[in-house]
Amino acid sequence: MKKCSLNNFTESLLPWLDDNYIRKVVLNDKSQVTFSFSDGISDTYEITDCDRKQIEKICRDLVERGIAVQGLE
Repeated sequence: MKKCSLNNFTESLLPWLDDNYIRKVVLNDKSQVTFSFSDGISDTYEITDCDRKQIEKICRDLVERGIAVQGLE
């Protein structure tokens, strides 16, 4: 699991958004975000400087881009 700030998290997402590289995203009950990529790799992130609502907003933005997200309320 990677721990990071919200800013680092959003910066790390940018290269993956344009290539349909993200297969699915899971937001768990601990507000950790797991990305599954088209090449079979998975990465889990714990964003340390924000609350769940901010993380859910980012996940909703991913849904608007056509990326499947599990765990949103």
